[in-house]
Amino acid sequence: MKPLLSICCTSYNHENYIKETLDGFLMQKTNFPIEILIHDDASTDRSAEIIKEYAQKDGRIITILQTENQYSKKIKPWPNFLFPMAKGKYLALCEGDDYWIDPLKLQKQVDFLETHSDFNICFNASKIYIQDTNTFKEDPFRGKFPEILTIKDLARKNYIRTNTVVMRNNFTLPEWFNQLPFGDWPMYLIMIKDNKVKYIDDVMGVYRIHSEGVWSGKDKAKMIEMTLIGLDMLIKSNILPAHINKILLKRYRKYAFKAQKEKFRGYLKNR
Repeated sequence: MKPLLSICCTSYNHENYIKETLDGFLMQKTNFPIEILIHDDASTDRSAEIIKEYAQKDGRIITILQTENQYSKKIKPWPNFLFPMAKGKYLALCEGDDYWIDPLKLQKQVDFLETHSDFNICFNASKIYIQDTNTFKEDPFRGKFPEILTIKDLARKNYIRTNTVVMRNNFTLPEWFNQLPFGDWPMYLIMIKDNKVKYIDDVMGVYRIHSEGVWSGKDKAKMIEMTLIGLDMLIKSNILPAHINKILLKRYRKYAFKAQKEKFRGYLKNR
């Protein structure tokens, strides 16, 4: 039976976390079939071995185990490996260091999207887990945005944690997408189009912050640099409406000012 939803998971050196991630997938209770696609980008720890062990026990798990790291060659797993394989009408995203805690997460989100054709994305609340201190905290984004968002809202700020997303599998990403220093937020902007985004205020997952994280592990200066590169590419692509590009340009100028402040601080520190 064709799956209605495809879980798309990326993993790299997530040996200490991937079991929680996979257990969160397998605990899902749905009245529709799902498939679980897992891309491991040539991990140097036991991540791939753990993924294979789980796949042997559950036929819904489909593995893509790289022997050579693709990210270092600017080949992103979502557009190049996971999305082309996904058979589902919907895509659920989660990285191998985050996890889900609500067994009805996928059912709730798909139920909403099935009955609201004018929405392209549904996301939920998530707890934050600080790995270094072994503590949880509430997501600082929570309560800062409405339950229905548009592309204008997301152009101003990305409120969506990757592990909370279920979205329609009805879009294509441009070739230059691989060159972006990050992928989730630009992808949402590209695929939303004229449709809306639904937020469900249920805590259904955990977003992990740790020093090895692709984004959360970056220092402030590096985050600013990556944001500037991504904004510049989005604006120059002209793939988004003009009024959205104006919002992005305003954000670019704001981050350019932050970058100058960081350089000045670095200059003073080295004096």
